[in-house]
Amino acid sequence: MPKRIREKVIFQTKLFTIKDINIEFNHKKVTYQILEKNDTALIVPINQNGELILVKEYFCAIDEYQLGLPKGKIDAGHDDLTTTNKELQEEIGLKAGKLDKLGTVTMSPGYFTQKTHIFLARELTESKLEGDEEETLEVILHPFVKFEELINQEKLTESRMIAALYLAKKFLLANP
Repeated sequence: MPKRIREKVIFQTKLFTIKDINIEFNHKKVTYQILEKNDTALIVPINQNGELILVKEYFCAIDEYQLGLPKGKIDAGHDDLTTTNKELQEEIGLKAGKLDKLGTVTMSPGYFTQKTHIFLARELTESKLEGDEEETLEVILHPFVKFEELINQEKLTESRMIAALYLAKKFLLANP
């Protein structure tokens, strides 16, 4: 089993921390660099009409607007379930009466610590909380059974969101 010997913060921002991690494998010492970031909750909200509720928002790193799912970081002292309903209320003005955890995914786990906890949200009712978004998010309804159209048209390209939609599809087929 690898043994962590030392961790050293190299750089820190309000969003993430970069660290050197010294690890020993069978008496061989290796240094890795990792990026630490809070875990997130990602939600697949489906209303009573079978419509997927998406948000259109600006993604700075790729400098474009895209469709996405409600999401948010899990703050210290909060759990993924509490964060899920909070983000739904902030981003789309709805609260879930029924939440099913679909799984947890990682991205580049060799250097990125963040885990994304994915939930299916149903039995939605109006409930608005003030959000922390810099812009007003546009809410878009799209038939859930046709979500692959959005992927094919490259209107939704974020890998975690695509994975979440397929996990939701699998869950709903097994639990009609």
